Amino acid sequence: MSKNLVSIIMPAYNCESTIRESIKSVLNQTYSNFELVITNDNSTDNTKYIIEEFSKKDKRIKVYLNGYLPGAANARNNSIKKATGSIISFLDSDDVWLENKLQKQISVMISDDKNVVHSSYNRMNDKGNILSTVISKDKVTYNDMLKNNYIGNLTGMYNCLHLGKFYQKNIGHEDYDMWLRILSKTDSVGINDVLACYRVSKLSLSSNKIQAAKWHFNILRERVSLIKSVYYLSNYIISSFVFRIFERK
Repeated sequence: MSKNLVSIIMPAYNCESTIRESIKSVLNQTYSNFELVITNDNSTDNTKYIIEEFSKKDKRIKVYLNGYLPGAANARNNSIKKATGSIISFLDSDDVWLENKLQKQISVMISDDKNVVHSSYNRMNDKGNILSTVISKDKVTYNDMLKNNYIGNLTGMYNCLHLGKFYQKNIGHEDYDMWLRILSKTDSVGINDVLACYRVSKLSLSSNKIQAAKWHFNILRERVSLIKSVYYLSNYIISSFVFRIFERK
C-alpha cells in the first residue's frame, strides 16, 4: 500500500456524456500522486471506449469490468479492492473536482494528522449551472452524522492504511451507511472551501424523496432505537426540505 497515494474510486455505467469531464477534472489536479480506479458496470454505450482511451494515455488510470454483481455499490467495491493507495476518495462519473481538491485535503490530513476529511461543494444541474453550495461543518462526528448526512461522498477522503478499507452495502444511501461506519472510528475534519461539484440529475435514484427517506430510516434503525430513528429522520427531512426551498430561489 503506497503512502499518500490517493486511490480515486469511480463506478461507470452508461455515462458517455459526462465521464470525460469527470476524468479530466482528476487529471487536472495539482496533486499528481493518485490512481484513478474505474470499474465499468457493464455499460452498453461508448463508456468502455472512452475510459480505455484515457487509460492508454495515462498509466494512473486503471480500468476494470464489474463481474456478476451489477450496481454502483458493487462497482465501487471492486475498485476499492483493486486500490493500492493509502487514501481512498470517491468521484462518480458525472461529478467533477476543482483542480486543488486533492492538494488541499492531503495537506490537512498530513499537517493536522487526520484520517478523514471532507469539504464544501456545489450542486449543479445537468447543464453545469450552479444551483447551490453546501458548506461543510468544521468537524463531523458520528452523532452529527446520525442527525444528517453532512459528508458529500465526492468530497470525503479517508486513510485506509490506518482505518482499513470500508466497502459499500448494496442498499439505498450506501454512501451514507459507509460514512457512518467510518465515523464510528474517528471524526472528519471539514474544509470550508468548495472543492467539488455534484451533478443533480432528474434521473437520480435518490430524487424519489419518499424512497430516500425509507432508505435513510432503515440505516438509522440498524444503529439506534425506534424513537431516535424517527427523531433523526424528522431532522433529515426538515433540513432537506428547507435546503431545497432555498435552492429553488
